[in-house]
Amino acid sequence: MLIADQIGAGERPLADLVAQVSRALDDDLFVQFRERELSDEALVALIEEVRTHANPSLSVNDRPKVAELLGIGLHLPARASRPTRRNELPPLGRSVHDGAEARQALSDRVDYAVVGTIFETTSHPGRTGAGLEHLSRMVTLLDQMPCYAIGGMTTQTAPQAIVAGAWGVAVRSAILSADDPARAARRLRDSLPA
Repeated sequence: MLIADQIGAGERPLADLVAQVSRALDDDLFVQFRERELSDEALVALIEEVRTHANPSLSVNDRPKVAELLGIGLHLPARASRPTRRNELPPLGRSVHDGAEARQALSDRVDYAVVGTIFETTSHPGRTGAGLEHLSRMVTLLDQMPCYAIGGMTTQTAPQAIVAGAWGVAVRSAILSADDPARAARRLRDSLPA
C-alpha cells in the first residue's frame, strides 16, 4: 500500500508519481490518498487524473464523500466513526495501534487494518516503533483480517513484518521520497517473501 500525499512527493506532481509507480508494478498497487491540505474537489481531480494513466486499487483517508463519489475504498483513522455504507462499496479499512482499536476494527467489520507504527519513521523522528511482537499480537487479535504493517518499512524491515504475520506493508517516504520512486517500489515488492 502506498500512502500518497503531495507533501511527501515534494516538487513532483503526485498524480504522475502515483501513476508511474503503479505502472512499474503492473497496477498491482493499493494507494491510499492521505491529503489533508486539498479540498474534496481538488482531491477528486487528483484521483481522476491518476485513473487516466494507471489502474491501481484506490482508497482515500477519512473522506467518506469522496470515496462514495468516486466508488473507491475508504480508510478510517483509528478514532474515526464508522460511516454508514452500502455493502457493494469498495474496501473499508482502519488504522490500528492497540488492542482497543483492534477490537473496534473487528466490531466495525472493516475489510483490512493498517497496524503501526512498527519501526521508527522519518515522519515521526524520535518516536520508538512498537516492534514486531506488537505487530504479531495485533495480527492475532484481528483474527483473519488482512493487516498492513506501517512505520519504517524498508527492503530490510518489510520482509520481517511479513514473517511476523502482516499481509502486506504500507509505505510513504520509502517510495515518495526516493530519487526513482518506480525503482524503489519494485525493490520493496521484490524484497517481500512470496
